[in-house]
Amino acid sequence: MNNEQPAWVLSRKSYGDNGLLVEIFGAVSGRCSGVVRGAHRKRRGGSMASLLQPFQPLLISLVGRSELKAVRQVESASVGYRLRGDALMSGLYLNELLTRVLPRFDVMPELFAAYGRAIDSLNETAPDQTLRRFELSLLTSLGYQINWVTDDCGEPIQLASRYRYESERGFCGVPVGSDRPGEVLLYTGEQIASFARWSEADAPLSREALQRLKGITRIALSQLMAGRALHTRSLFRGLKQRQGVPELDATAEERKQVADSNELLGSSEVEGVSESATKEDLR
Repeated sequence: MNNEQPAWVLSRKSYGDNGLLVEIFGAVSGRCSGVVRGAHRKRRGGSMASLLQPFQPLLISLVGRSELKAVRQVESASVGYRLRGDALMSGLYLNELLTRVLPRFDVMPELFAAYGRAIDSLNETAPDQTLRRFELSLLTSLGYQINWVTDDCGEPIQLASRYRYESERGFCGVPVGSDRPGEVLLYTGEQIASFARWSEADAPLSREALQRLKGITRIALSQLMAGRALHTRSLFRGLKQRQGVPELDATAEERKQVADSNELLGSSEVEGVSESATKEDLR
């Protein structure tokens, strides 16, 4: 029986002399970990290691009854995306985000489709809108959809009023003169309404508004992260400081960054599964 499914590689790391441990986001399996034995062995169509790359649409076959699956077959579903510069770092951010917050084996077809659209969009446009749209899709898929219509008391959002966003309460009204010391993340009802229109359609949103929206999605995602920082954020900031330019060229160093980031992003999540599961015979 053919059990191939569309899938993406979120991260990968070396396993033994000639193997790989990969974190997979599959259309049928959801997020799961897989072991690839003989990954660098040459075969028709190239080695499995050459195919199991981030941003490469795949058809993949997984077997095994343990939490750690065995990757039996991999094919390219279409031409992979060669993300560069900010798009590359944004793609790595999405991969780490999914690795951190997605429950294992939860099938999420709408989120899987949203991820494919996000990677395709990163290849064509500036990343800000793509990242914010995907973050909202992720929150909705996990049951944390942002309520743009009413405040924490169930009252309709008033266009002329001001609000702060709290992860467990949503938008909370802030009367004039009751700002917290140093508080900057306050939103008018008109801004909140513009975010709602943008999230439901392709309504325009300015660069400044997208930055404001980023403050909301970051707060909303923080409860899912349980206080853990994302490595890609600090990596991106460090690269920007070192390069001193808004765009990074796609060079050998950039490809090394992908490899290094895959090792970094895959280490904690995959090892947690492999320690208990690789002792079993994956037949």
